[in-house]
Amino acid sequence: MLNMSINLAILIFKFRSENSFMVNTKLITVLKTLSKSEIIRFRELVNSPYFNKNQNVMKLLEEVIFYYPDFDSEEFNEEHIFRKMFGKEKYNYFKIKNIISDLYQLSVIFLRMISLEKRGVKNDIDLLNELHERKLDNIYQQKEKQISRHFSSQKVKDEFYYESHYQLARANTSHFKFIKSGYSFDLMQKEFDIYVQYTLIVLLRNYAKMLTNKNHGNIQFDMKMFLQVLDYVSDMDFEDNPSCRIYKQIITLEMSRDEKDYRELLRLKDKYSDKLSVEDIYYILLVANSFAAYRLKAGDESYYKDRFNTVREMNDRKIQIPEYILYVNFINSYTAACMVNEYDWAEDFLVRFQNGISPEDEKINTINYCRAFRAYRLKEYDKALEYFSKINFKLFLMKVMVKSYTVRIYYERNMHEQTFSAIDAFRHYLKSEKLISEEQKTAHYDFLRFVSGLTKLKSEGVKGKNKKELNLLKKQIREMISNPLGTKNWLIAKSENFNA
Repeated sequence: MLNMSINLAILIFKFRSENSFMVNTKLITVLKTLSKSEIIRFRELVNSPYFNKNQNVMKLLEEVIFYYPDFDSEEFNEEHIFRKMFGKEKYNYFKIKNIISDLYQLSVIFLRMISLEKRGVKNDIDLLNELHERKLDNIYQQKEKQISRHFSSQKVKDEFYYESHYQLARANTSHFKFIKSGYSFDLMQKEFDIYVQYTLIVLLRNYAKMLTNKNHGNIQFDMKMFLQVLDYVSDMDFEDNPSCRIYKQIITLEMSRDEKDYRELLRLKDKYSDKLSVEDIYYILLVANSFAAYRLKAGDESYYKDRFNTVREMNDRKIQIPEYILYVNFINSYTAACMVNEYDWAEDFLVRFQNGISPEDEKINTINYCRAFRAYRLKEYDKALEYFSKINFKLFLMKVMVKSYTVRIYYERNMHEQTFSAIDAFRHYLKSEKLISEEQKTAHYDFLRFVSGLTKLKSEGVKGKNKKELNLLKKQIREMISNPLGTKNWLIAKSENFNA
């Protein structure tokens, strides 16, 4: 029994020691996300008797925000904060924990208030419902006219516009039916018509995204009612609902994979540019980038320009922001610029965006990859190899990219033994990596087989029988189905300009 008590005491002590620093508490996690102006507003909330009457909670906030924004001081721990709040009073772990918990709950209330503020016109519609419940008809009508003017002035009529407009129509149907029973039938029709527009946007947007992921990620979805909805909208031009028009066109493109439908999507983007939401524009650019990648995979290198144009537009529209960018998107943007010789743009992008690379632990890998890729494109092969050797990505797709370009550099440098060694290492990696699809593996195996054949001919020289082998290799390379990372076009170039 004594041993159990001792063990329990040790566990409690260990728990308290490990948690004595406040930096890992939920409260501090929230406070780190607040701007300076939000910290001021949060202080006002905590000091408002409507939300909080506990003086200790107010004191705690003042002590805590002294360490804002980093909260990384060595003295920033619960015992130190307790002494500053309660002087010589004996430290009480549970007392300070309870006060921290109360302040955290207030921080959640504050976040909820910020969230409500972002709802915009939806808050006014909620107010209409409250006015209706309280039978404040005159105030309701004044507010309703104000909200209706807001909807009439909106240029962007996207999913969120129709969702809010439907909520307004629904509120009006409930309210005005008590005034003119005949009039309410018109309101019912209006409510229904707006709901149909809203529903179509949601359905078409989801179908479009499902098809994109199915085509480019081989993901399967249960697309309920797809054929019925497609048949229903087949003859609709959606001139007054640009979002529906855009998503209908994306569906057409994903089903046809036709360049004509791709160009039509870009035309619609330009036509409705000021009537589409940022989300709609962003998704158009994602689809355009995916289609460009699809065409590049088939070997059409004219689409490198299209891919760069989508990246540049994302930056021009500030859809991609320097404060946060996934490392794979960073690499895609940088390499897209390099592929069309926009090196100044690429370097400017790197300088502006590098501090926002996420996750942080892939930042160095990402920058080294970009440096390596630039050097590779400029045929500075020694420099490229040096950068590639420093990279250790976790994601298999990124590992494949590094290995593929490393093989090519050794080949370009006529380093035959290193080329064969890199080919062998790449093959073993493909065999062991379970996350790569068999289709992708086959494409990379073909690349390795052909570059191995070219390297063998290089090392032996081309004459007689070897010349026949080279011609056979050329034929087989041109028959390659896929062009991952531009390997097919690279192999064609190397085989056609073969120099033993």
